[in-house]
Amino acid sequence: MLTASRRIIDCDREVFTQNFNRLPHEVQHTLADNPLFQLPALATLAHRIAARENPHHPKGDAHFDLGPGGVNLHDGANVDTGRLVREIENGQAWVILKHVEREPDYREIAEICLRNIFDLTGMKILKNIKWFEASLFITSPNRVTNYHVDRECSWLLQIHGEKDFHLFDRADKDVLSDDELEQFWAVDNLAPTYKPEYESRAMVYRLRPGIGVHSPVNTPHWLQNRNNVSVSLNINFQFHDHVWANLFRANYYLRRAGLSPATPGKHAAADRIKSRIYTAIRKMQDSEKDRLKASHLEARQNYQRIAEMLTSR
Repeated sequence: MLTASRRIIDCDREVFTQNFNRLPHEVQHTLADNPLFQLPALATLAHRIAARENPHHPKGDAHFDLGPGGVNLHDGANVDTGRLVREIENGQAWVILKHVEREPDYREIAEICLRNIFDLTGMKILKNIKWFEASLFITSPNRVTNYHVDRECSWLLQIHGEKDFHLFDRADKDVLSDDELEQFWAVDNLAPTYKPEYESRAMVYRLRPGIGVHSPVNTPHWLQNRNNVSVSLNINFQFHDHVWANLFRANYYLRRAGLSPATPGKHAAADRIKSRIYTAIRKMQDSEKDRLKASHLEARQNYQRIAEMLTSR
């Protein structure tokens, strides 16, 4: 049984403080030998998550990509989840299990990880967080995860196998333009595109058991699995839209109106005004039905529980 005082994630405090949600950096963790992340246990976990009656995501919290010639499924209805996870070393599969913190034992691990992160960041960011999540990635040997950016601020912890994590500085406008980010937040998750001519600028980390990497919000990245099954735990949280997302959404519409909005972060006062106006518009557009979705209610309840745990240290 884990204890609340145990450390799972650790990092040099100065490195963490300088780079938190700005630049990628390495962290250490202690999950490599935990039996909850062995394939038999993960097969059981995959079955439970695929069978959830109230998943957080409309299409389900388990995603199974069986590789070239296979199928992509979210609900697991036509997949023997246990067999898939057990035999993943023989195929080209990619399994994502979302919100594993909703399951016994994994919840405690996620909460200790978050406690460790907040010990390093300080409690001042708690008010800016919308929800927390822990996800598991289980991938076949040599599988590639395509270039993309994420909405979440995350820590990817390698538990089994090795893989190369290629990350870019999100402030590099050659790699990731403002227009791409604006489209990403406003209309198209796939707007950011890989530019091979800038691959030499990537920060490449060799992930191995006991090593993790922090990925700030919107950091472009792609991953190459080594010749082994890979198991990774992703601890992340998403900021409230008014903190980050709505700035890019506001700029998207300003740019479409023929204006040339400044990159977020250059003019703090203008950022606050744009964010407040766009946030107010979005609130007016949200329907009561959307605000009361069961999944959103559970996410808020989960946030409240974790926030209380963090503040009771």
